[in-house]
Order: sequence, then structure tokens, then C-alpha cells
Amino acid sequence: MKRVSALLITACVAMPFGMIGCGSQQQQQNVVESEIQNNNPLDTLNMPYFTQTESKAISTEKLNYDIKKGYYLVGADGNNTTEVYYPQIDSVSILPEDTEQEILLEKVNSDIAKTILLREGSTNFFAEQNAVSTATEGESKREPKVITTYYRVQTANQKIVSVLYEESISTLGSAVNYGAVGTTISLVENRLLQLNEMITDFDALLTLLEIDQFTPIPYYQKETPPFSKVLENTNYMRDEILEILKNNNRRTFFTEGEEGAEVLWEKRVFDWYLWDNKLVMIYIDDKNYYQYSIELEKIRHIINNTFYQNYIEQTE
Repeated sequence: MKRVSALLITACVAMPFGMIGCGSQQQQQNVVESEIQNNNPLDTLNMPYFTQTESKAISTEKLNYDIKKGYYLVGADGNNTTEVYYPQIDSVSILPEDTEQEILLEKVNSDIAKTILLREGSTNFFAEQNAVSTATEGESKREPKVITTYYRVQTANQKIVSVLYEESISTLGSAVNYGAVGTTISLVENRLLQLNEMITDFDALLTLLEIDQFTPIPYYQKETPPFSKVLENTNYMRDEILEILKNNNRRTFFTEGEEGAEVLWEKRVFDWYLWDNKLVMIYIDDKNYYQYSIELEKIRHIINNTFYQNYIEQTE
């Protein structure tokens, strides 16, 4: 399959929280490749646990799209601007040279839609941190911050792309807040997939977590405690955890308004992604997070059949 000449897709995207999202994909790629030693966009996050235990390495050789590394900037004041990386979907550059213009434009628009979803996934943690930091006005908003970001494409096939983002942020002299985000998108529908589409029985899922049927994933060289131990230190009642899981992993805080209850704000407590043949649940507390995996065959009885056929089951 011949490659078409490079298409420069230039766009300025208005992004919240002091993020700069303006420039061409080609320019961004050139900058990243010149500054980052590890240029494999499928494996930006290098953790031995993943490479040693994954059942199959991800490759785009047999896919009808490529994955490239993109970035945006956090910190518009120039004092502490940091690159945040995310995967970009590219199905245009692998099209034949004689592809019709109409098909090219359709592919470009589809790639942009997918890439926006993947970029938005990487903003979740920083949006949450900003919500906390802007609670008090004044000089604290301009304090230099130490920010590190990583991502790893955990699943990439013809149906979905599932990504783990690991990020941390702190002001100088303060404790570091660590966070993780899981993002899974449908490549056919160009939309984010939700856990409550996949799981039909959250009580059964929570029971498996409680009795430690999920395998803890080490955080770099630090061991992750069994989930039963983590539960002992939470302030959540079991029924509240169930509601959080059903509510797409978020705890919602309400306030009474003139027209009844209104959402005040939401807090992520869990997140998730798909990795090979496993579901990974991420538990997030105030400063850290913990990851736990389970084989999909062990929870097949609580996976929605339509979801399984549309997004998990692979056909040759």
C-alpha cells in the first residue's frame, strides 16, 4: 500500500486550564521526535510489568491505521509550560495514492474525531487538579509546578483503542499528586466507551474486587496492595461504591437549586481500560492510584453480549 504525501492538518483548539492546543500535527511530530529519546508511540510508558506479562505485543502492521505521538502544552504563562503526550490516530497516510479526495476528507475528519477523544482523556487529571488549585485565588495560581506525563496504548485493534495515562503534578515544595486515566474509544463510532455499557452486574464485579480476584499491578518498583486492604482505608460504604461504579466511576456531589437538585461537582473514584484479554480497574484516592487486572474470561458472565461482540470479540 503506497503512502500518500503528508497532509498538514492545522488547527487551534481552545483548551481549558491554561492548556495550549494550537499547531500542526506534522510540526508537533517533528518537535517530539527531536526531544524525546523513546519515539515508539505505542509504548511511551515503559514499565517492565506490562512488557513481561502481556500476552501479545501491540503492532499496527495489520491495522488499517497508524498511531503517532502528539502533544499539547500545559501552562500558558511560560513559567512552567510542560508537554502532555497522547496518541494520534492516522489512517490517511497509509491510503493508496489514488484515493479519491472525498474519501481522504472523510478519513481526515474521522481521524481528528478519534484523536480529540484521546487528547481529552489526557486532560482529565489536569482538569481535576485545576479544580482544586483554583479554589483559592491569588499568587498560588502562578506558582511553578512540576509535571510529568506518560501514556501507553494497552489495546489497539480494528474495533477499539484503549490507553492508560499516568500523570503527576505538584507545586514546588509540596507533595506530589499522582493520577491515572483510562480511555477506551470505539473506532467505528468515534466515541468514548463507558464501563456501565460493558458490565451488567456491578455487585458481582465489586465482590471480585473485595475478595482479591483482581491481580494488583505494581507501580514501577512499588508493590500495589490487594484491593481488600485498600478498601479497609476508604471512607466509602459498599452501597456508595456500587453507585460510583454505576455512575461511570464518578462520585457526584449535589446542591439544592431553585429547580431542585443540581450537580455541584464530580470526583473520579475509579477508572478502567482494556489490556490484551484483561479488564483493568484503577482506584483513585486523593494522592495516589492503584491498578488491578482480571482476565475477561473470568468475568464473561457479567459482560454485556452486545458490548462483547462489538468491541472485544475479534474476528479474523
